Amino acid sequence: MKRRKKASRGQKTTIALLAAAGILLAGSAVGSTRAALSYYSDNYTANLAVSEIGVALVENGKETSDALLADMVGKDEKVIPGREYKEELTVKNTGEIDQYVRVSIAKSWMKDGQKVTSLSPDLILLDLIGNGWIEDKGASTKERTVLYYSRPLAGGETAPIFADTIKIDGAVASKASKETVKSENGYTTVTTTYRYDGVTFNLEAHVDAVQTHNAQDAIKSAWGVNVNVSSDGTLSL
Repeated sequence: MKRRKKASRGQKTTIALLAAAGILLAGSAVGSTRAALSYYSDNYTANLAVSEIGVALVENGKETSDALLADMVGKDEKVIPGREYKEELTVKNTGEIDQYVRVSIAKSWMKDGQKVTSLSPDLILLDLIGNGWIEDKGASTKERTVLYYSRPLAGGETAPIFADTIKIDGAVASKASKETVKSENGYTTVTTTYRYDGVTFNLEAHVDAVQTHNAQDAIKSAWGVNVNVSSDGTLSL
């Protein structure tokens, strides 16, 4: 943000800029302020245990092998902090046999191709809705959430969605890290640098599956976690 003040007359003119690569900021302290925050995601990955096992991530009703969030906004639209966007995520058994599935969702901020660890992933709000999915709290962190579907999926079956919307917390527009003051030609310029300038947000999904035969041992071997499997096949941690 820049404020110019004529030293001799005491008049003020405020120019507000938030240069974060691609979001329209609405309802900020200066009503005319516009800025941008782009979004980014790597392709999701899938690990397959045996040839009969297959698993696919389903985003907004479609199996995807491309980047997440590709259709989050229109071609010329900007992401608006605080606004919810549809992001329905689940997993489909694309294999031939029953299987248990796991998904790991990672949220992060990126700048110049590098992860920005000083910025909180908590400001990336993916709404998780349960729906038969259980969280492995021992494996989850602020950046990563690990979920298991609580019952086996038959071949060709799709689990209920575990997330339905995503949004960027409006607080992203108020995070400033430093100010610099410069006087030149009778004007004083105050420049505010925001911690989120030039960053993008990143959502990644990693999905994998385990056979139901000897499920407890198979899950322990593949995922390193102890689970209980009831007589009807329901999984619990």
